[in-house]
Amino acid sequence: MTDKKELNNKIMQTGAKQTRLVDPILAELDQEAEITKRLLDIVPEDKLDWRPHQKAKSLGELAMHLAVLQGNVAQLGNEDVRDVTDIPRSEPDATSRQQLLQTFSESLAKAKEIVDSTDDQKAVREWQLTKDGQTVISMPRNAFWRTVLLNHNYHHRGQLSTYLRTLDVPLPSVYGPSADTDPFA
Repeated sequence: MTDKKELNNKIMQTGAKQTRLVDPILAELDQEAEITKRLLDIVPEDKLDWRPHQKAKSLGELAMHLAVLQGNVAQLGNEDVRDVTDIPRSEPDATSRQQLLQTFSESLAKAKEIVDSTDDQKAVREWQLTKDGQTVISMPRNAFWRTVLLNHNYHHRGQLSTYLRTLDVPLPSVYGPSADTDPFA
């Protein structure tokens, strides 16, 4: 029977690309970035202070959170242990759509660079969030990135869509037709 090293050498010689554990995350980051950008592209600059409820983030705060989320979460997940008290609780205020788009572009590039530089051993190594020395959350790094880097992002993107709909901003396609845009028509 061929050992693992010999098998890997044969795969490399045939030109076949081995898939790393982070490759699906990178592919999804790219695919979903287009959708997020479409929403950030239509954030009305004159409504950045608007909020649907007194307890809710303003449109600008939510859009900026979405813009910085991926880079910040990738950086957080790049560490093995992080104390919750060391996580910043706010982002800079959004002042313009251009600022949101530039911030998103930089954040996405940062996230992709960090995730892309992660080998399989590090991807499955435990990541921990602690508070006062006690573990609050512990999971493999790639699971953290799947849950927070991707799924948490979709949660806030859905919120942003709802904010925009409430403001009567025509919505682009997200995963198919919206009431305003039908990419299949």
